Amino acid sequence: MRARLIAAAKASLIEVGYGRTTAVAVCARAGVTRGALFHHFQNFSELLAAALEEVCLGISARLAAARERHGPRLRITDLIDGFWDGIGDPEFKAVIEVWLAARNDPELTSGLQPVIRHFANLASPKENTELAADLRGNSEAIAFYRLMMEAMIGMALGKAVTPGSQSLGHEAAVIGLLKDIGIAKGL
Repeated sequence: MRARLIAAAKASLIEVGYGRTTAVAVCARAGVTRGALFHHFQNFSELLAAALEEVCLGISARLAAARERHGPRLRITDLIDGFWDGIGDPEFKAVIEVWLAARNDPELTSGLQPVIRHFANLASPKENTELAADLRGNSEAIAFYRLMMEAMIGMALGKAVTPGSQSLGHEAAVIGLLKDIGIAKGL
């Protein structure tokens, strides 16, 4: 039942956005009562945090799969593919929806802190030792990595605000350019 609630929350965030994702709507989508929601989660913010944590775990799993395919130390092109595979996924829209909503909702912000820390640990070379090894402590590689992440998050945001979360049509070109720059710089 917990998994159904999380899946329903993610689907609602993706399909109708944060503004129309309510406890009642999520419960109806999951086919459960509000009592079931509050049996598994202290409040609605905790459910949303669990939904985002699942998206974060999916990105982690994609990077782990990339490490299995390419070895323990990823090249910059592998990092680009691994992160875009997660950030470019339609589920990342749920993250964007809740991140933006949390700016004005102290309870939601508080509930998201563990997920934000987990995402930061995954995506920050300071926190993620595997990522730091991939970037070899090279300041230029770290700066390029930050550019890469900001570009991907920007493209994900662009998709999120496009009707139907459709592709913007330029993602492949941007990802290709990022790879070309990374290779040209010897990263």
